[in-house]
Amino acid sequence: VTFENAFVTTALCCPSRASILTGQASRHTGVHRNDVPDGGAPAFDDDSTLATWLSDAGYETALIGKYLNNYDLLGPTYVPPGWDDWHAVTGRPEISFYGYSLNENGRVVRYGNRPEDYSTSVLTDRAVAFIRQATGPFLLYFAPIAPHLPARPAPEDEGRLAGIDPWRPPSFDEGDVSDKPWAGTFPSLTDAERATTDADRVAMLESLLAVDRGVAEIVRTLEARGELEDTLFVYTSDNGYFWGEHRLSGKVWPYEEAIRVPLVVRGPGVRDPGRTEPGLALNIDLAATVSEAANVTPGLPQDGLSLMPLLRGETTGWRDAFVVEFLGVAPPPFEAIRTETHLYVEYRNGWRELYDLRADPFELENRAEDPSYAAIRTALARRLSELLG
Repeated sequence: VTFENAFVTTALCCPSRASILTGQASRHTGVHRNDVPDGGAPAFDDDSTLATWLSDAGYETALIGKYLNNYDLLGPTYVPPGWDDWHAVTGRPEISFYGYSLNENGRVVRYGNRPEDYSTSVLTDRAVAFIRQATGPFLLYFAPIAPHLPARPAPEDEGRLAGIDPWRPPSFDEGDVSDKPWAGTFPSLTDAERATTDADRVAMLESLLAVDRGVAEIVRTLEARGELEDTLFVYTSDNGYFWGEHRLSGKVWPYEEAIRVPLVVRGPGVRDPGRTEPGLALNIDLAATVSEAANVTPGLPQDGLSLMPLLRGETTGWRDAFVVEFLGVAPPPFEAIRTETHLYVEYRNGWRELYDLRADPFELENRAEDPSYAAIRTALARRLSELLG
């Protein structure tokens, strides 16, 4: 099932990954950004996670790839509770395709710059080995570095997508940002910035070709073991990314490009495989979803919902809105409500944004001060307050 409306509640690596592992929003995990003191692995309570819940229920568990930012501050050989097989990228910077280190079950192993050291290939080998040695039900958290910048494609993939068209949606290098509360902060993109953005996009997409092969190898391994139809797959990302939309790069801001992510789920209990599901799905739903599939009770209060009803085709009573938040430093902290038709943002410095997604899907016209939208803004502000409790 492909979820066509899948989002994260905080569009930043570490807060989003903490939410995936716990089913809780950033305001409850305490992980607000990537860096200490109120972010990174040191801010995360790893005593109760999806790994510990499934491990306590008899599942073999493995994390292979990226864990949380600043994980090295916990110690170079630290392995969090609940993980039986651990191959986590460590050291700073954690984003590297060559010349990186893995904490392999408490032993730091350094990888070099040879083609066979390419991180996606190494991590795929570790994932396949884990599946082959598993003697019972298992949880595999497979998190390659790709497509994070500075993206490096595998040697055989360099240049494969060099001829793709540049990304130029209507919001690219937005011409008139006078309605944006941050107007004056981000100038129009220079020719050099456009060229860099285009090159980054090609490299990111080329780096995902190795991820595609890795996923295919995992599928083939499960099929060979006769376990494919008994395995729940969840394929997603921790955040979206700006390729020049609204003059921005990176993520974090509450706009569509940063909060929208891919989400594909396959496995037992899925009705009408191959269909598209329009329901609003969130990263905070994944812990509850996997727990229900494993017949395990989450060990923490859940901000999210299990997606299993949607996967079974039960669509009544599903959410029609959710909170997007950023409680870090830059951009200014904000809380927002995203419905099926609108985005309304309240920044703690007093900024406001409101977009009518039916008339303006690229979020070009901020209607927060538009008198004709006053009633809608009031209603959304009230609903946001209710959702925040």
